[in-house]
Amino acid sequence: MREYLLLALVLISIPLVIKRPLWALMIYLGVNIIRPEMLFWGGNTGSYVFMVYYLALLAGLFLQGEHLKIGRIMQSEFLLMLWMLGAIMLSILLAQFPVFREYYYFFELVKGFVICGTLYLLVTTFDDFKKIQTVMLYCFGCMAIWGIDQHFRGNERLEGLGGSAWGDSNGVAAMFILFLPAALAMAFASENRKQFWIALVIAALMVVLVVCTQSRSGLIGLTVALIMFGFFSRNMARVAKLALVLVLVAIPFATQQYLERMNTMTETGGGFEQSARDRIAMWKAGLYIFADNPLIGTGFLTFAEAKMNYEDRFSNLDNDFRNSLFRQENKKVTHNTYIQMLSDTGLLGAVPFALLVTGGISLGLKSRRLLRLHSEQSTALLWISGLCAGIAGFAVCILSIDAAMTIEMYIQIILATILYRITLNKLKESSGTLAAAGKAP
Repeated sequence: MREYLLLALVLISIPLVIKRPLWALMIYLGVNIIRPEMLFWGGNTGSYVFMVYYLALLAGLFLQGEHLKIGRIMQSEFLLMLWMLGAIMLSILLAQFPVFREYYYFFELVKGFVICGTLYLLVTTFDDFKKIQTVMLYCFGCMAIWGIDQHFRGNERLEGLGGSAWGDSNGVAAMFILFLPAALAMAFASENRKQFWIALVIAALMVVLVVCTQSRSGLIGLTVALIMFGFFSRNMARVAKLALVLVLVAIPFATQQYLERMNTMTETGGGFEQSARDRIAMWKAGLYIFADNPLIGTGFLTFAEAKMNYEDRFSNLDNDFRNSLFRQENKKVTHNTYIQMLSDTGLLGAVPFALLVTGGISLGLKSRRLLRLHSEQSTALLWISGLCAGIAGFAVCILSIDAAMTIEMYIQIILATILYRITLNKLKESSGTLAAAGKAP
């Protein structure tokens, strides 16, 4: 019955979303968070939703003439995305090792970057931005409820919660950390008590969800995200108080297993030391690959295969550990996005990726300076601070996971830059109006 109801809603909405492409974009991004496999308890019955709204979005852009504004897309961060795509394609064409479905993953990234491009065309005001970001935050709130429910149903670390896009527990934690400061920004910038409490509940659910993943890198990323939001927003005291409230809410979900897992970060000889040892070895292998292939790498997503040629450089390791690192079944990946880009695509791909991430974080510093000078734009600047703090927390998390394909990170970077430019334009307009008023007789 749910399948037919969803199909009916999709068909009814098509004329509306084609007329207003922004709605198609919001629905598409929302469904990408609350995925079809979540709607249908493990099935893929609703997978057509992605294709329908993606095509409706593109059709709406052309029918409404938005494609004529294509010049808006030619911004520095989007050009970095094109540079990154070019580097990835070159690495695939010259790949030294075969990789299963590398072109499929490449075109998935292309599809995601097209969505990023549509943001420039459709998000032209602060209200447009708030609609997009609010929909995404609400969907993450629903996803958090689903995840907490799964946690108590036996999926203790929420493996597979994000489908294949961010399926392991560290990836799930990183995704919620990316959006948590935005939820806090929504609370700080709320216009009434109702909005404040809704945003605070979403933030609390996100923190509980991160705790449920039992991710050690998630705990570090969460701490970084909260500290950076306090710093960027010039509101460290208020953020600290709110963080204390969120911790108190999350404490009942911190099981003995969670506490034992977090405690391993302060002990030697435990699981954390073994996990760190494993990752450091993979990082070394990735750097060896990069050193031998510094310009274009060995090919997008080829690390698992390429590292097999470097086993002899790890002869100092005990046999059991070395055999686990270089096993033939379920070959291990980089567990570090930056090293993944260096080994797979060389400097040609790693440089634009690094510039995108650092550029997104640097907007937080710029918004911090503007907050001191222009309190009249504090609401928009708070939102920018939230997005950039989330990017900073995520940037820490991806030190231990492979996340180059995570489209939501690029979306948040683009949204932050769009809102920053909108805010700057408003400040220029207001300064021009004041200057004109000062010259008036």
